[in-house]
Amino acid sequence: MELNRCTVQQPTTAIYRLHMFLHSLIMLALVYYRLANLFYFENVLTLQAFAWGLITLGEICFIVKWFFGQGTRWRPVVREVFLDNITCQDSQLPALDVMVFTANPKKEPIVDVMNTVISAMALDYPTDKLAVYLADDGGCPLTLYAMEEACSFAKLWLPFCRKYGIKTRCPKAFFSPLGEDDRILKNDDFVAEMKEIKLKYEEFQQNVNLAGESGKIKGDVVPDRASFIKVINDRKMENKKSADDITKMPLLVYVSRERRFNSRHHFKGGSANALLRVSGIMSNAPYLLVLDCDFFCHDPTSARKAMCFHLDPKLSPSLAYVQFPQVFYNVSKSDIYDVKIRQAYKTIWHGMDGIQGPVLSGTGYFLKRKALYTSPGLKDEYLISPEKHFGSSRKFIASLEENNGYVKQEKLITEDIIEEAKTLSTCAYEDGTRWGEEIGYTYNCHLESTFTGYLLHCKGWTSTYLYPERPSFLGCAPVDMQGFSSQLTKWVAALTQAGLSHLNPITYGMKSRIKTIQCLCYAYLMYFSLYSWGMVLHASVPSISLLLGIQVYPEVYDPWFAVYVLAFISTILENMSESIPEGGSVKTWWMEYRALMMMGVSAIWLGGVKAIVEKIIGTQGEKLYLSDKAIDKEKLKKYEKGKFDFQGIGILAVPLITFSALNLVGFMVGANQVILTMKFEALLGQLLVSSFFVFVVVTVVIDVLSFLKDS
Repeated sequence: MELNRCTVQQPTTAIYRLHMFLHSLIMLALVYYRLANLFYFENVLTLQAFAWGLITLGEICFIVKWFFGQGTRWRPVVREVFLDNITCQDSQLPALDVMVFTANPKKEPIVDVMNTVISAMALDYPTDKLAVYLADDGGCPLTLYAMEEACSFAKLWLPFCRKYGIKTRCPKAFFSPLGEDDRILKNDDFVAEMKEIKLKYEEFQQNVNLAGESGKIKGDVVPDRASFIKVINDRKMENKKSADDITKMPLLVYVSRERRFNSRHHFKGGSANALLRVSGIMSNAPYLLVLDCDFFCHDPTSARKAMCFHLDPKLSPSLAYVQFPQVFYNVSKSDIYDVKIRQAYKTIWHGMDGIQGPVLSGTGYFLKRKALYTSPGLKDEYLISPEKHFGSSRKFIASLEENNGYVKQEKLITEDIIEEAKTLSTCAYEDGTRWGEEIGYTYNCHLESTFTGYLLHCKGWTSTYLYPERPSFLGCAPVDMQGFSSQLTKWVAALTQAGLSHLNPITYGMKSRIKTIQCLCYAYLMYFSLYSWGMVLHASVPSISLLLGIQVYPEVYDPWFAVYVLAFISTILENMSESIPEGGSVKTWWMEYRALMMMGVSAIWLGGVKAIVEKIIGTQGEKLYLSDKAIDKEKLKKYEKGKFDFQGIGILAVPLITFSALNLVGFMVGANQVILTMKFEALLGQLLVSSFFVFVVVTVVIDVLSFLKDS
């Protein structure tokens, strides 16, 4: 019996390929037109030749970016799983370690972090095969206290969920509109227990909040500290219970690695590698579930769904990870910032899944531990010189040799193991080893998960993508311009830095075991800032040319003008084909397109510039922006009404206002020239480009100016 099924999307694939062929002909024609006419200039030092060259460069940026993107449209697939076909008993399922990451209690509300931890503990998976670790990279005492309180609440919450078959196992979500279906009246006992559970949850929240507000327990980050590890719930207490006891709890561990001012800590990548080592000597599960602290488990069967791939003998030998989409519970109907990033999770990831697999997306993925240590098909070659690769810990090296892949239940977590775990999480442990290079999560990029996934594909590993009807994980999206644009700038800067490194998909990827079309997909992501350079040139050159009376587009009656019209229509149709069929609408497409154009001349462009400047002066890797997960109620109200919030937008407002004003003035001057001369043939192309940019973003710019004036 099949555990999963992969289906090529038809007729979507055929339509995509036909469009590729036709659009490529149009693009080749445009390149020929631009380059052929460029050489007709008698003097290439004139303003007209310079403007022509710049607009040609802008079009080439669009074309190269489009070419890379076709890899994601070559063979899109969808997958489904069959849970009932898992024939092995629960005792035979592979063990699973859940790794939850948090770093700053000011930006990541502690109660929300605990909700994620509790939802992971409540997964529908054998408790003796489940371990949950919280990596607190802030070393905050209040987080440790909250975790102990969360464990006490979980002793009531987990049995309640198991007894009544609750699907929404994040308590915060259960008591919100997200849990309405689970709160439907079952019987009087259920209602009574639910009321009691709600009181206990509110008590848990109050205890944590009061402890922080009163100053009784410090709620600040401790930047310079020793490693600290505490087992909150040990398995030895669970061994006394019967196998079918609904009160059984998984292993729960708090981990705060050592941080020193004079040592590089490598951000989340360093935290993840420290947790890999700590969990390796405590539970050593062969599979890992990685979660950001704001992404809670929304489907308790997600682990079993992932095992439908990992247990498939056809896929498993080369399968590194199963990726689930990032879905957000607080997205408004208008989604003015395009925080859903539908193009990625509805199009690109499905397209990559049809080749070698989707990108490792930072959260919501089930990863084979061994994949971080070696290549597929190589049998324990990393054990030839283990100390050189993994460090001097004998206990950790022994964990690599575990035949069963995980630490057996009778191996209790002793004080010796905890002390060894503290050593494994010190700053100096990685010195002289291959951690962050050949072993574990890479340190070559701030987007440690995405770049690690790319390197896994380069080694020959594959991945799969599952987009279930019920979201397996739900997260909280930024609801203001500053939050989303800062996050986007960080992503683009990190991806561009990766694309400029020696490990880029063009020179390194093509020589590795990664498939050629998969390389195009990664090139599309790492060089996505090409779009912003094309946007900036198209937002400036045509309007400036209008002011100077320079022609950069063919005349209306020239056959080449029709080619430009075809190119525009083809591009819009391609864009719409990725939005509307996937549950969207024309309005959805418009919001996404507007957001892309705005970000193209602001956040994306600045991210690309930042990466290039840091590459030149050699400062990349020094700082990292942490997204604020705390939602302001006033900002949320604005967002839900479809109103932009520009508080804190700072420098990002400069290019938006500048380019909008430039296009508006250019359009007015050009229109005036047409009216005076009654000749529109030469300038119509530039007028259309300028007017389109103004039409798309002018309402947003008016909001920006209004906000700046009021503030």
